[in-house]
Amino acid sequence: MANLSPLHHGIKRVRRYRSVARLGSGVAHWVTAAGWLFLATFGLDWLVGMDNVERIVLLAIEAAVLVWLFKKYLLPVLSVKESLIGIAAKIETHQNVQSDLVAALQFNDADMSQFGSVQLRNQVVEDTASLSTSLDYLFGFSRPELWKSFIKGFGTIAVVVAVAVAVPDYFSVFLQRIALGGDSYPTKTDILSLETMEAHAVVGRPVTFVVRVDENKVMPDSGVLKIRGKNDTESELNLTRTGNTNEYTVTLPRVIDDFSVTALIGDDVAEPKRIKVLQVPRIEFEMKADIPAYAVDSFSVKSTGGRIQSVLAGSNVHPILKSSNNLLKSAVIQLGEESFALTKQDGRWVMPVANHPLIGVESTMKYEISVTDTNGISPDRPITGILQVRPDQNPRIAAATVINLVLSGAAPRIKFRAMDDFGIDTIAADITITRVGMDTSDDTITRMINEPESHVKQIDNTVAIELEDFGLEIGDTVLVTLQVTDYRGKKQGVTIASDPIEFTVTSRANFLAAMRDIDSETDEKLDQIIKAQLGVGDRQ
Repeated sequence: MANLSPLHHGIKRVRRYRSVARLGSGVAHWVTAAGWLFLATFGLDWLVGMDNVERIVLLAIEAAVLVWLFKKYLLPVLSVKESLIGIAAKIETHQNVQSDLVAALQFNDADMSQFGSVQLRNQVVEDTASLSTSLDYLFGFSRPELWKSFIKGFGTIAVVVAVAVAVPDYFSVFLQRIALGGDSYPTKTDILSLETMEAHAVVGRPVTFVVRVDENKVMPDSGVLKIRGKNDTESELNLTRTGNTNEYTVTLPRVIDDFSVTALIGDDVAEPKRIKVLQVPRIEFEMKADIPAYAVDSFSVKSTGGRIQSVLAGSNVHPILKSSNNLLKSAVIQLGEESFALTKQDGRWVMPVANHPLIGVESTMKYEISVTDTNGISPDRPITGILQVRPDQNPRIAAATVINLVLSGAAPRIKFRAMDDFGIDTIAADITITRVGMDTSDDTITRMINEPESHVKQIDNTVAIELEDFGLEIGDTVLVTLQVTDYRGKKQGVTIASDPIEFTVTSRANFLAAMRDIDSETDEKLDQIIKAQLGVGDRQ
């Protein structure tokens, strides 16, 4: 049979062309759609300024669209496989060939079962072989459609390139943003920073915001600070330009909860900034007082309201404080003109020295405490107060007698009452005798009246002053003074004397005459005299 190699080569050439045309057209359509999606995303992001979440959602939608376009334009192209017989049939149609190309291919195929006239088959093959060298195999296959697809694809690419060349700064930022970067598009106004003047936002206090812009670009007269608070509530404050500077400021009078802010100046929008609102240190403070042992059972530390506290003189007072919410960095207490830095021990802040003005405190004093937490935040006002020191009052004693005339060997009775805040240690009688005809008195004789055992707070008693041992004569005088000493533990007690009682030694006749004037109410009158000497009312 004749050689059909030119026919085979021609048909395969057509098949390759058609395959490339289909693939090129599909790619061109896909590139066109992807390019315009890219440009649409660029324009939308430029105008709206999408955040990362919005960009991720848009990219996911576009990815789904591109997958759909791939399935529509490219996947069918890749799955098409045309046979030589089918291509030959299309060539016959386009070329209007009288000879049967399909029959010649079939008659020349040794693998196919043949039937009919051998001469006829050979003649068909020879005629086709002679014709195959002169055929324009690509005639009739539409090139314009392929070129249209390519023009659309290259035109789209050209538009993308033109946009990139026209606005390179914007395009470069877009490429970074599409990769989820945080860059912003260039604007006429460029916000450089959004900051607070305060180191921290503190609950209940004002916060001043400072926005700085690029002074080489447009600087409007004002701007807006948007605030988003709890439950997504929004509010706005006007940013005012400070003179001719590149700074804009506004003060939020009072903050309560965490919030976020962003600044809008000109055509630029700052990145949102989260503001965490910190708490003011809440201080728990006490003046722990160690009352002297002798008064522990009788004296209770009292607070008279606020930061005023009453303690007994001689007490050891220990200031102790702690914060119930924030960790403290420092604490200082000022006592009068002296300041002491407290130290931290077991979560509390205490005095660092063993000997300070509050050890054995004797006088009322003011104190002031300043604290700072680890964030550098201090309470609005220092903790101030007064430590009132109540002195241990001196003991009191009053004495009275029925009659001031005595016999030389008598034992006149003196009624007395002794009182003290926390306990009586001793009561003694000082006896001083002045003889008739002498200008000076004998030495004073002291006699103990009670024994210091129970340290009671009040003693009501009557004591007899024995005069028999003094060898007294008529006209001699005896001066008796009772002295009470209070109990103050290891410290020396304070001694207070009563008003002296003077006895005059007289004759029996004069004494009896004086006794006749004493009535039955004498004892009651003595009590009244004693109370008058001690003052109005009894102290407990």
